Amino acid sequence: MLYSELSEAYSRIEAQSSRLSMTDELIDLLSRANGPEREMVIRLTKGELRPGYEGVELGIAEKLLDRALYQVTLMPLDRIEEKRLLLGDVGLMAEDVIRTKKQASLFSEPLTVERVFRNLERISIKEGKDSQDLKLKIIAEMMHDSSPIEARYLARTMCQKLRLGIADMTIIDALAYLTTDGFESLSDELGALVKHERLEKDVRDLRSRRTAPIYDLEELTSHPSKHGLDKAMAGMVLERVRSLKEKISSNREFLVRLYNVHPDLGHIARKLSEEGIEALSTIKVTPGIPLRSMLGERLRSIKDILEKMGGEAALEYKYDGLRVQAHMVKEDGKWRTKFFSRQLEDITSQFPDVRKALEGAFEGKDCIIEGECVPVDPDTGELLPFQLISQRRGRKYDLDRMMKEVPVNLVLFDCLYLNGCDLTGSPYLKRRASLEGAFPSIKEGMIPSASVSLSVMRLVRSEADGESFFESALEVGCEGIMAKSTAVGSIYQAGSRGWLWIKYKKDYRSEISDTLDLVVVGAFHGTGRRKGTYGALLMAAYDTASDTFVTTCKLGSGFNDEHLRQVPIMLEDLVVPKGGAWRRVRSRIEPDIRLNPKVVLEVLGSEITFSPLHTCSMDRLKPGAGLSVRFPRFTGRFRNDKGPEQATTAQEMESMYSAQRRTVSD
Repeated sequence: MLYSELSEAYSRIEAQSSRLSMTDELIDLLSRANGPEREMVIRLTKGELRPGYEGVELGIAEKLLDRALYQVTLMPLDRIEEKRLLLGDVGLMAEDVIRTKKQASLFSEPLTVERVFRNLERISIKEGKDSQDLKLKIIAEMMHDSSPIEARYLARTMCQKLRLGIADMTIIDALAYLTTDGFESLSDELGALVKHERLEKDVRDLRSRRTAPIYDLEELTSHPSKHGLDKAMAGMVLERVRSLKEKISSNREFLVRLYNVHPDLGHIARKLSEEGIEALSTIKVTPGIPLRSMLGERLRSIKDILEKMGGEAALEYKYDGLRVQAHMVKEDGKWRTKFFSRQLEDITSQFPDVRKALEGAFEGKDCIIEGECVPVDPDTGELLPFQLISQRRGRKYDLDRMMKEVPVNLVLFDCLYLNGCDLTGSPYLKRRASLEGAFPSIKEGMIPSASVSLSVMRLVRSEADGESFFESALEVGCEGIMAKSTAVGSIYQAGSRGWLWIKYKKDYRSEISDTLDLVVVGAFHGTGRRKGTYGALLMAAYDTASDTFVTTCKLGSGFNDEHLRQVPIMLEDLVVPKGGAWRRVRSRIEPDIRLNPKVVLEVLGSEITFSPLHTCSMDRLKPGAGLSVRFPRFTGRFRNDKGPEQATTAQEMESMYSAQRRTVSD
């Protein structure tokens, strides 16, 4: 596949505002790529060369790109930098500079997707002496052979600023359409039966496997009288179309489940293209490949929790720390141990003390376990503030000193894989017993001299016992408890949020106080004391049904001077260029600056109320109104451990609003 095809597809995707239109462009693009190319296209579209959990990054500085463009065009460096600052986009800058070349090069070689991908791989692994010279040479060669539009997307890709707004779930949607059988046969079947001008084009277009013909046919035949269609014929078409949609939905659900236990869409797409959907059943839970974390819902009382879980629940202390998924494999007497964060980042190097303790305590050959890494006082064993653990994150130097100053304890709470057996389909109590059996020497609770412990857990069947356990959790410094179902079906739902796990925190008992993890999607210029920085941020929840971010409040309180300095720097690479589409955000409020949803902040609010301006759960609970957070305040906690899709959901907001009303009525 020529890189120009990919660049032109990106340009069309940028012009789309609807998710379905973006999906259609992606379907067209992937349908033209073979197995290896399909993997490369997906990786380039996601801005990665390897799956994210492997931590391979390009690391191309904008100034290195400037130098490469100078070598190709001889345009002075100061003019190139001036264009970059003026346009505010490395892609548009590269496109403009390449366009100024006097004439086409005599010895250019067309760029292909594979050539670009392999060159980017070479750049990513080159380190040490002369690495910059080699990187410069490779970039210059590609820019020399690129057209203006190719230069635009090549520059954005290399500087990791592609930002097409294509989410993983959109890629999965496209793969589901490409995978499902029946488009061609349905087009042939309906083409022989349907003789109506309004339907014939959509029936023919079914062969494209795009979403548009399916949704058009469904809309037309759902209202036959409105569109002048014969009811019997419309009913037949609608039945066939919905049957095909069910197949697509079933394949999508299968791909989502697979992605949750093997989060590498490039690998999945290639295997799917080369071997078919049946071959994907060979992809299993595997030590070394992180699973996407299971998440919990929330309720406001122990009584509600016990009712939801059928009268019995396993309650665990909920520790305020960094969630860690540990993978351990012993081969030839040596350990291969990896730690992954909630966002699937490899953080093994930051916790050598915990790694050593785990390897010493584990009695088995391999496992995948989950826990919470919390900072502790080395003398008393008391829990320390979560923010302290950030001093260990990303640190390459002085780690020995930081291990002494900020000791941590990994509190284990689940076992997903043990001695060659996948336990994600096993009930919670079996997984807990497997965890205790695999680490027989570690104890419950905080022990100052230990780096690993078990979460404190008790089975409860009464509200009184639950409240007593909750109070004991608060006394030792926990933020609350996590209730887990003990039913036969209490499996580990990787990547899902559901009622098998329920959070209960001290804030939930207050009628007008709660904490939310919200995503920054916009910013407003400050005035007065805040002139020159942001005065407020537009915050959003994640809507799982539509895979979009829906606004809940404008956040301006709770920021100190350091926050006000830090936030604009944190958000500068997320700014949507003027005129650019606000991908995956649904808002009725236009901020001064649109931001791509990535940064998550913890927010405290007085209550959840209706608002005609905010789009969270718009029209679901009240016509013409959505849900908003009243009197929001930043707690000072940046949720760097959470990705935007792990933020508070619109569906959670609805549950919290309903619970709030019950509390008031009681």
